[in-house]
Amino acid sequence: MKRLARKLAGAAAIFSWAVGCASIVGIEDNTFDAALPPSPMCTEYCDKLGEACKAKNAVYSSREACLGLCARLDPGNDIEPDDNTAACLKKGAQRAIDTAEPETHCKEAGPGGAPNCGTNCRTWCSVLQQTCPKEFGAMPDCARACAALKDRGTFDLDTDHGGDTIQCRLEHVSNASANPTAAKTHCPHAALVATEYCQAPQDKPPECAEFCRFNMAGCTGDLAVYESVPQCMAVCTTLDRGLNGHREENTMGCRSWHTFNSLIDPGSHCGHTGPGGDGHCGVDTPDATGNCASYCKLAQVACAADFTTKFGSEAACLVDCSTQPDAFGAKHDSKYRIATAQTGNTLQCRLLHVSRALSDATECPSALGQGMCQ
Repeated sequence: MKRLARKLAGAAAIFSWAVGCASIVGIEDNTFDAALPPSPMCTEYCDKLGEACKAKNAVYSSREACLGLCARLDPGNDIEPDDNTAACLKKGAQRAIDTAEPETHCKEAGPGGAPNCGTNCRTWCSVLQQTCPKEFGAMPDCARACAALKDRGTFDLDTDHGGDTIQCRLEHVSNASANPTAAKTHCPHAALVATEYCQAPQDKPPECAEFCRFNMAGCTGDLAVYESVPQCMAVCTTLDRGLNGHREENTMGCRSWHTFNSLIDPGSHCGHTGPGGDGHCGVDTPDATGNCASYCKLAQVACAADFTTKFGSEAACLVDCSTQPDAFGAKHDSKYRIATAQTGNTLQCRLLHVSRALSDATECPSALGQGMCQ
């Protein structure tokens, strides 16, 4: 019903664009950049879309959103209409008219421009910077963050109103471009760590492939917590996946939330995405630590026979790990990093080697406190 209500409410805006639309006005509160009246290029582009791309082929929620996004693109030129430019998008809209194939060419003339007019990421980063400076400024590197987002490969106005994709963020940054009021509503939806619409279903488990792609983008160099995608996938599929809405539980859902935030503040969040959870995903209790719970689960799976010989049970492993001296580093905020976990009698060393042991049994001695971790 909510989806139907949204579609009905937006129908007039999508199908009845007024040709004499008022110019877009900015405000001086650093939430929406001041804009000039629509250029002839943008007016022509949006006119052509209004003519060719209607109903199920529409690519903007309103003419004002079309004009607003277009105004924030490089205008380009009609002689060589390419890259992320208004001229290239206009050419795509004209192609939809000339071929009478709107189902194919309207999507190509949509807000991202991909694949014929540059890239979705370039458009999203550029328009977000101008329209939603707060959301843009939260990311140290917009291009790197965007590269981790899921790309559905095509654009559909109705489908992409929701979903954890670059297409959803493009739709909402387009809507935010319409006017200051729209910016206040849609900028949070267009952000990397989006609210409401452009996020994974909070009551569903995370996808390991999505988690690992984000983690490889956000936690790099000295902050890396997985050595490779296969290692990340092995840990993810061994631990409880939980739900995307988790924030403290010892699940991959909680780690996924911190992985998103690692693209904003890697120093604070990368450790929480690692195999132990760092006491943030799997909080410490008076009798046990979250890091130990994760370690014991991974060790029991990776090194079953040796684990039984050493500990006997997962519960006994948890007691042994949680009662180690503070220097063992089992408690929260241990700052797990690949770079500092190679050797030593620490839980961080065991976590690194047990992550390796999930695919290489020769790592089990170190994972259980011998070898490199004694």
